[in-house]
Formats: sequence, C-alpha cells, structure tokens
Amino acid sequence: GIIARGDAEYYMRLPKKNYIEYKWDHAAGYVIIKEAGGMITDTYGQLIDFSLYGNQLSSNVRGVLMSNGGIYHQSLVNAYQNVANTTTNSNQ
Repeated sequence: GIIARGDAEYYMRLPKKNYIEYKWDHAAGYVIIKEAGGMITDTYGQLIDFSLYGNQLSSNVRGVLMSNGGIYHQSLVNAYQNVANTTTNSNQ
C-alpha cells in the first residue's frame, strides 16, 4: 500500500534459500500495485504467474521485487542482479 500511494519506491522480498513463496503472501499486493501503475516481478524481472503450482509460486521465484514501475523497475532488477552476481562470484 505504501508503494501504491507513492510514499515508497520499492520493496524487496528475499527469502532464505530453498524457501518457496506462498501465493497468498503476494496476490493482494500484486493487484494493488498493478492498479496503481506499479510493477512486481521476480528477481530476474519475470512476471509472477499466480495460475500454476498449487498454493505456492514456482520454485524458480527466488524473491519478489516491487516498485512504482516504469524505467525504475528495470533499474531495480539490474541493481539486484549486479549485487547477486557480485556476491556469487566472490563466494567461489
């Protein structure tokens, strides 16, 4: 709701490894953000599909990024990917 009314620019939900998100944790926020012109994707920038996989989202969804939309959202995805890649590379 805070993003939808313009009081915040983004939200990141990054659960611990191997946790699979439940649809009901994100479905209402998805509708509110979309109606307000914002955007919600997974950490790869892919739209989240609520129609499959029973009660849980796809196991490919490693986190949720939400923003007020537009170019800003792609920048958020890119920034997350840069940090994730840097962290992965430094752990090898």
